[in-house]
Amino acid sequence: ATTITVTATPTPTEGYEIYVLEDKNYYRSLINDLKNAKKKILVAMYSMIYDPDDSFDWANDLIRELVNAKERGVNVKVIIEYRTYWGYMDDNLDAYDYLRVHGVNVQLDDEKDTDHMKLVIIDGRIVYVGSHNWSESALYYNHETSVKIVSEEIAKTYEAYFETIKTSAS
Repeated sequence: ATTITVTATPTPTEGYEIYVLEDKNYYRSLINDLKNAKKKILVAMYSMIYDPDDSFDWANDLIRELVNAKERGVNVKVIIEYRTYWGYMDDNLDAYDYLRVHGVNVQLDDEKDTDHMKLVIIDGRIVYVGSHNWSESALYYNHETSVKIVSEEIAKTYEAYFETIKTSAS
C-alpha cells in the first residue's frame, strides 16, 4: 500500500460556511458579494477576458463591478496573469487596460512562473477559489466548480498568499 503524507497545516472548519458553486452559481454568488463589498476586494486571476462589444458577457459584469466597487470607495487590488511558461496571454490585456483606466490598482503578472489561480477575497472574510476563470466560456458555458468560504481565518491565510504573489508580480 502507498502512504501519502500531507504537509499542509489542517484548518478547523467549525463555524465556517462553505458553499460548493457549480457552473453558473459561481457568477450569481460572486456578483452579489462584489456588489455588497464594503472595504476590500483582492483578485488574482489566470484568465480575465473583457469584451466591451459583447452586451451579454458575465465576465464583463464582474470586471465592471470591480470598477463600481472602487468608485464606492472599496480598496480593489487585482493581479492578472500575463506571461506563462508557454507565452503571453494577450487576451488579458483588455481587462487590464479597462481596470487601469478606471483607477483600479491592477497589475499584470509578468513573471515566468504561471499563476494559474482563480482567487477572490472580499472584506477579509469571503473567499472564492476554484476553477472559474473570468471569461464568458468559464462563467456561462463550461462545467466549472469553485467554493465560497466564509471565514476570517481562511481569508487571512489567502490574503497573506495574495501578498506574496503581488510582491513577485511587481
